[in-house]
Amino acid sequence: MVTTTSVRDRLLSSATLLLRSRGADGFGVAELLASSGVARRSMYQHFPDGKAEVLRVATAEAGKGVGALLKAMLDEMPALDALDVWVQQWIDLYVETDYAIGCPLAAASLSAPEYPAAAAEAAVAFRRFESLIADALVRDGLDAAEATTAAAVLVFGLEGAIVTARARRDIAPFRALADHARSVWGPRLA
Repeated sequence: MVTTTSVRDRLLSSATLLLRSRGADGFGVAELLASSGVARRSMYQHFPDGKAEVLRVATAEAGKGVGALLKAMLDEMPALDALDVWVQQWIDLYVETDYAIGCPLAAASLSAPEYPAAAAEAAVAFRRFESLIADALVRDGLDAAEATTAAAVLVFGLEGAIVTARARRDIAPFRALADHARSVWGPRLA
């Protein structure tokens, strides 16, 4: 049985890739259509508000996808081990792509003046990541207040490492984050 990717899914996949590689302001509708192989009319049938709506939905779906992966990792391992895996995934991605592919949520966040709905979806995702990590840290032995703060610091730190590593073309920020997290919270976790 042959399956085809829907027009909607092709647009969202292309938008996410363009967002990750160029940022929200780094491509226009023409590039999105060329990348996805979708006709302009078809795009507007699925996304009447055009690029802004595509970016909002792509950001929301990226956040949900990462959230699901993060939850699966946290369900199977201690929080700091999951952080190590997450960090290694980013290191591998940057090495494999020569730092060409970044975080769609960071890119959407930076587009807030022009695409506020996409930035708002990124904020929802970041809060979800913090909540998942905080719950895992409580499970692993931190009290709730410290776990909430630690989870926020870890999400802020990972997003900062993603941006800094890409700018520097160096994976050291990821290692620094993971090592620091272990030294600060590791001794107090189960």
